[in-house]
Amino acid sequence: MKVASRFVFLFLLGGGLLLWAQLRRPRQMRIEIDLTSALAGEISEVDVVVRRADHALARHQVRYGPAGAPGVVSLELRAAPGEAEVEATLIYSGRPARRIVAKVPLEEGAPARVEVKP
Repeated sequence: MKVASRFVFLFLLGGGLLLWAQLRRPRQMRIEIDLTSALAGEISEVDVVVRRADHALARHQVRYGPAGAPGVVSLELRAAPGEAEVEATLIYSGRPARRIVAKVPLEEGAPARVEVKP
């Protein structure tokens, strides 16, 4: 009886640890920055930093040619699900740069979306 209860306890402890490890496992996440409100060719460079608890998870810096940035900038990162802070610096042609900070939920199924308002 005593041996069986110890095996049950160890089995439950091992199952709980496996479940906890699975929940904290990093996954492929995607963040989309919606730039459709900007004029075509207006944004020449995009710098995106994704943070959680003051630690950088990813950085994405791209310079676009004279055609400008696309309507949606997509960023792939590997992280555990949860809330993250997205800081995007948009560098315009002939205008001062603009910084946008947003908190987004990182989920495995759907991309986190940050909309840029004019």
